[in-house]
Amino acid sequence: MKSRSLIVSTLFAFVATLAHAGVKEGLADSEESTVENFRLIDHTGRSIELYRSAEAPAVVLYTHGVGCPVVRRSIPELNRLREKYGAEGVVFYMLNANSQDTRADLAEEAEEYGITFPLLKDPTQRIVHALGSTRTAEALVLDPQADWKVLYRGPVDDRFDYGTQKEEASHRWLEDVLQAKVSGKPVVPHREETKGCLIGYAEEKPLSYSKDVAPILASNCVTCHRKGGIGPFAMTNYKKVKGWSDMIRETLRTKRMPPWHADPAHNSFHNSIDITSDERRILLTWIEQGAKQDEGASDPLAELALEDLSEWTLGTPDHIVQIPEAQHLPAEGIFDYRYITVPSGLTEDKWMTGVEVLPTAMEVVHHALIFIMYPPQYRHLEPDAKGGLNGFFASYLPSGNLQPFPKGTAQFVPAGSAFVFQMHYNATGKPEVDQTRMGLHFRDGPPEHVFHIKGAAETDFEIPPGARDFATRATYRFREDATVYGLSPHMHYRGSRFSFEARYPDESKETLLSVPWYEFDWQPMYFFDSPVKVAGGTRIVCEGAFDNSTLNPRNPDPTKAVHFGEQTHEEMFIGYVSYSQPYRAEDFQAAELNPDQWPGFGKTLTEEYLTGTTWSLGDRFQLRFEADGKLVIGDRFQGTWRFDGDTVHVETPRRNFELKVVGDALTVRGRPLMRVPGPAKSPTDPA
Repeated sequence: MKSRSLIVSTLFAFVATLAHAGVKEGLADSEESTVENFRLIDHTGRSIELYRSAEAPAVVLYTHGVGCPVVRRSIPELNRLREKYGAEGVVFYMLNANSQDTRADLAEEAEEYGITFPLLKDPTQRIVHALGSTRTAEALVLDPQADWKVLYRGPVDDRFDYGTQKEEASHRWLEDVLQAKVSGKPVVPHREETKGCLIGYAEEKPLSYSKDVAPILASNCVTCHRKGGIGPFAMTNYKKVKGWSDMIRETLRTKRMPPWHADPAHNSFHNSIDITSDERRILLTWIEQGAKQDEGASDPLAELALEDLSEWTLGTPDHIVQIPEAQHLPAEGIFDYRYITVPSGLTEDKWMTGVEVLPTAMEVVHHALIFIMYPPQYRHLEPDAKGGLNGFFASYLPSGNLQPFPKGTAQFVPAGSAFVFQMHYNATGKPEVDQTRMGLHFRDGPPEHVFHIKGAAETDFEIPPGARDFATRATYRFREDATVYGLSPHMHYRGSRFSFEARYPDESKETLLSVPWYEFDWQPMYFFDSPVKVAGGTRIVCEGAFDNSTLNPRNPDPTKAVHFGEQTHEEMFIGYVSYSQPYRAEDFQAAELNPDQWPGFGKTLTEEYLTGTTWSLGDRFQLRFEADGKLVIGDRFQGTWRFDGDTVHVETPRRNFELKVVGDALTVRGRPLMRVPGPAKSPTDPA
């Protein structure tokens, strides 16, 4: 069976032969003259998906090559056309498939020649090859409203030939097609001969499933695409791969697979699950060659021996903490985050060298963040996670690619601590039951360096309806020298791009991580091959953007303005930073607590112990629980409270809510309230 790209190439070669014979022919009216979707990175580091331009009246693709004289001489006219017809909604892209041209070369060419639209690099060459293009300086006009049909292919105009050029064009083919399209006039698909530089495609030899393809799948894909894995189908043998080959090709062209979104132009990462451009080219070429199996050869995928997914990746934990009650999820619906507080069960202070969060139903758990609550004597050291805005203790994240803490680092876990599991569940189409557990690994004594996961967050934003690229930023500042190990962006369905830039005290800058295409379903921590040393005063500036338009296929509602919120139909903007700083014993001293200032210290809260105490939630407000069920917010009586077992019911004129009792602490939606020591001045009852 011939592949689509081969048919397209043959079709255009046939038409070109007729043209050279003196016969004027249009493009054949067949479904094969359409262009499939793809995703590439442009010369500025932005990710471009072709079908995100579906609302344009036309899309122009122009094949580019660094140094090609015809291309360079055509740029002023292309810029003019882009300025004129871009105002009508027409979108222009350049495509470069030359193996000798790097992204840096493209950026330099764009700067020198004033290219005003995205110049995309096709490192596999398979995107441009599938278009049937053999030369640079070829323009293709696509009609997004007609299944991406090719309306025209050929040069911009007839000014340039090999070694010569005309002062004025006699035919302006590209402009004629664009003018007709924006004017609503019919366009007869046609082509003209392109005069440009030959594109140097890699030799296309027949590829072997057993020798070339299966090893790539085994090393990079089977980890998820296996029985019980998170992949939608298992790559158990050739027959399965062959059956899914068209879908595999689509996800490779659009870079949905493998789910790794770091731009390789900035740093390398030791937990990368990406494949190289050569590996992507091999897979695409093999599928386009017919996805054939080697005659008589064994099937490497059928012979793979895989480890049991239920086993702990980091080895047998020293201590396990599990959600006490199974979480039952219905077959469908959108679920609020669940906050489940679990005592640690630790009777000694511990230093942890690794943590693994393991759901019992992986397919239903989108992600889990775990926060730690310290006992009162360490409350002054407790990380203020703010529900994940300021960081977290541990996590289970899509494509998290679990790693132990860097050598020589550890996290502090005091005796008597409790953990808050923030669980985000997704419906799978059938009822599910999960009881996530967390395995802790310990070391003897304090470490050389203390490991942290902190967050830089922005919550004050409003994304307008229909906004295509609404930008925002957040900053994390290091007060002291640190070693940065990894970074992770977090947004929801409208998130489109995210980058981390280090701005050093000497005013120099460095892009540490760029995720030009953010995907909510995959949220790994990107761990550097070589950790980055930063001096005190360094700022990590997170910059990103949201796509709230109709062209974002995951947008819940492009007609609504969007604000910060926990649910996926709302938005978040958080940049997580994992780093370490030297251990200092004086930083981990328990506080001496005065029992008179901490009634009920170390004991489970009761109504008696709660009465007369004051609690705060960050800097936002303070709650004082007076006798007779009176509640003071700030300095006035503003509500009532009622103690009921492990729950405190609060009623105020504005809203009612519940506080959960966890040992000697109170929490609201999993976030601990801070107890204010000492007696507080009783306000005057305005009544």
